[in-house]
Amino acid sequence: MLGDKIYSLRKNRKISQEEFAEILKTSRQAVSKWERNESKPDIEKLIIIAKLFNISIDYLLSFEINYSNINDILKKLETCCLNNEFSIDIDEIRLLCSKYINNFELYLRSSEYLFLAFIDNNQNEYLDLSLTYINKAIALFTPEYNEIISLNTLHKKVINIYMLQNKFELAKEYIKKNNVYGCDEMLAKCELALKNYDSALEISSDVYLKSASDIINISFVQIIVLLKKRKIEKAYELVNWIISFINSIKNDDNFFKGIYCPFIYLKATCEQLLNIDNYEALTILKNINNNQTNINIISEAQSIKYYFGKTDQLLLTDTTVENIFKGVISYTSKNDIYYCALLDIYKEILGGDYNE
Repeated sequence: MLGDKIYSLRKNRKISQEEFAEILKTSRQAVSKWERNESKPDIEKLIIIAKLFNISIDYLLSFEINYSNINDILKKLETCCLNNEFSIDIDEIRLLCSKYINNFELYLRSSEYLFLAFIDNNQNEYLDLSLTYINKAIALFTPEYNEIISLNTLHKKVINIYMLQNKFELAKEYIKKNNVYGCDEMLAKCELALKNYDSALEISSDVYLKSASDIINISFVQIIVLLKKRKIEKAYELVNWIISFINSIKNDDNFFKGIYCPFIYLKATCEQLLNIDNYEALTILKNINNNQTNINIISEAQSIKYYFGKTDQLLLTDTTVENIFKGVISYTSKNDIYYCALLDIYKEILGGDYNE
């Protein structure tokens, strides 16, 4: 037991209880209680004892941690992480990981626990050990663990720790060396921290455009659903916002102009259904046509692959909502989600009869 070990270590070094108590800045009575296993020293005292006798805290605690099996350990770590309760001492975790040296999931959960504990109390020791254990988990990783976590996600955890340690050059090198994907945002932050401003701007611009394309496309889905549910005012509010968002994107190549028209058609639909007389959307389309703005662009954004034809073809001679929808439908690929959605609106909401 712990008390027996303390007694044995003290006697072997021929240190009296009084001398030992003075070193530890405690009372002789406290030392006596430890050695009789009536109480235990706190973690600060254990650290001093370990340094004094040149041993590890793991050695001192090796008989003090009592779990029935590894699953209990993993469950406790997971529960603590979920509840942000950091009741497991760092030395206890060291001991557990030294006992189960080939357990991938223990290293993973311990690293996660220590990472969150660092966020909670900002002790660098926790972060350093978290990095050690996540690297051990990576070393033990095999395809069977994909059910728990991907190798790419493990690599991202390493990068996050490097960045918290302000080791931006290491983080940057790690991303490239391990071909870690989905790290553009972190890479841009690294370049910024390293004062590589041109590279940071280039990477961040790409990230922004990809994120913007996701916002635009998911907004299209939301507007369609709102129209189908006859929540016209909400659809109108969202379509106005997304048009403003598209217009606010500054890009020399008119990156999102190819996606502009379908939202104008949706705006026109909302205006008709809400009995708005000025038909602002149709006015915008006429202005686009008068200014000869090129909207015949196939965007390079990952999630934007839609082509809507030229303005003069779409506007036709009769610029009513019905004819605008006929125009856009006729120039949309039948395999695109926009085709089906716009066709549904034309038939179900506008009551049009579209003959292909």
